[in-house]
Amino acid sequence: MCGISYKLQSGVAAIFLSVGIIGCAGSGGSSLSDSQNEPQKMVADLAAARWEALTKGDFAKAYSYLSPGTREVMSLDLYRAKIRGGNWKKANVDSVSCELDQCKVLMAVEYSYRDIKSIETRVDENWLRREGKWWFVPIR
Repeated sequence: MCGISYKLQSGVAAIFLSVGIIGCAGSGGSSLSDSQNEPQKMVADLAAARWEALTKGDFAKAYSYLSPGTREVMSLDLYRAKIRGGNWKKANVDSVSCELDQCKVLMAVEYSYRDIKSIETRVDENWLRREGKWWFVPIR
């Protein structure tokens, strides 16, 4: 009787294991597409947060999104001088496209200039993944 019970338990376990594997394989397609969309979502969130810091005049926070290599050659003071902010009203992520460890972001940025209260323009951005983190790399 024990031999039958063991065989029955083994068979039931094998069925559950098979169903589990098939279930994982079936959901693998959605997991794959989710993992493919993950960099786009992550970079879109980072780009939006960086621009939120810029529109609020928090240049130190915006500076923290720069790649370590960029920060090695550009001090916060130099960054502030190059940015010369204060005219940005808002910014939205228009699109994100990624290949491997690089994403291109297109931002829709609204700003004011002199007597013109609202101008919208598009700004291209480069984001790179290094050691598992995404960093903004200014276009030169």
